[in-house]
Amino acid sequence: MKKLWIILTVLTLLLCSCERGTGTESTTPTTETTEPTYEISYEDIERRPSTIFKTSYYGFLGDNALLNIAYPIEWSFSEVDEGFDVLRDGEIIGYLLGAPADDMSAWTVLESETYSRGDVRVTKYVDQRNGTEKFRYRFAYSYPTETQRRTVTLTAACAEIDGASEQKLFTSAFALDKVTSETKGLFTYYLGDPSSILILGNSFVGTSNIGNVLREMLSRGGKPCDVTAISRGYARVGTYTGDEALMDIIRSGAYEAVFICGLYGMDEVKNLGILKEACEESFTELIIFPAHNENATVIEAAKAEHPELVCLDWKAEINTLIEGGVDLWDMCIDDQHKHSTPLAGYVGAHMIYRSIYDELPTAPMQSTLKQSDIDRILGDYAYVGDSQSIPEDLITYLN
Repeated sequence: MKKLWIILTVLTLLLCSCERGTGTESTTPTTETTEPTYEISYEDIERRPSTIFKTSYYGFLGDNALLNIAYPIEWSFSEVDEGFDVLRDGEIIGYLLGAPADDMSAWTVLESETYSRGDVRVTKYVDQRNGTEKFRYRFAYSYPTETQRRTVTLTAACAEIDGASEQKLFTSAFALDKVTSETKGLFTYYLGDPSSILILGNSFVGTSNIGNVLREMLSRGGKPCDVTAISRGYARVGTYTGDEALMDIIRSGAYEAVFICGLYGMDEVKNLGILKEACEESFTELIIFPAHNENATVIEAAKAEHPELVCLDWKAEINTLIEGGVDLWDMCIDDQHKHSTPLAGYVGAHMIYRSIYDELPTAPMQSTLKQSDIDRILGDYAYVGDSQSIPEDLITYLN
């Protein structure tokens, strides 16, 4: 019995010693280190919103072509030795180079995608800096000049590029000639200072609300000019030349300028000549003003038959903006005929205003359209307009 008691006592002492030892080990600091792991992905990063965009032209001295890139209006660029820093609110958020990126070794490509628009090829990358939570977007733009393909690289932190910015940077870039973009459609013709104008067309004139938009534009610009816009369903040029009462009004000199839509068939080339004769009787200026759904072949035939008439190509202007990245459905109603929207009406009114006064409308829109919506969708179009000859101060030359 005594031996059993001694054995139990020894076991009890050993058990207590183990428990005290375990407690002591739990308070001893470890010297082991582990690599931190990150749960965040670039999709989870909160993005700073951008809803208004502007465009700039980038090129190299001696090249014949320029690259047009749309970017958030909040961004600015500061020249450095190897290119430009991209800044927002005074802080550097990225950079712009006239060359491929040269820092690939420090970054891991998470994904990439390529998009082509005409001669411009854009590759979009999402990169992560090795060993950190830093993410960035990189856009590599490749475009041709007379002698070679150039590459322009724009990089910015993921937090600075939201969905709208990503879409603009990726899909809206295009290349154009340095001297002129006349073939792109943007055009200005100086008409003079008429006191009254007439716009004749079909339902596209009505759905675009171009008459009311132009009236507000003129009013806010302090321009004394009356606007009459007539919209008749399925109207052609012949619809109006067959209206003797209207032709008498035009012959009387009630309007100083007539903008005519409706070139849908070759018969309209002849009817255009009839309208021209009516305008000549009262020294009324006649301007060909094609709506967005008009026949391109007939437009060219009308211009060839009547080279003395100015063609203010509303259709081409809309197409130019769409080709430059404006969404088709901002310009067209989703219906059977893709009727023009009031935003397309704004573009047409902007063209007419420029053609009359040889200047840009400067007063903001308020009632027919909100200027904020115009700027959000069209970028700096309201403040630049005609790009027939690109001023040097709008071109950024890269090294």
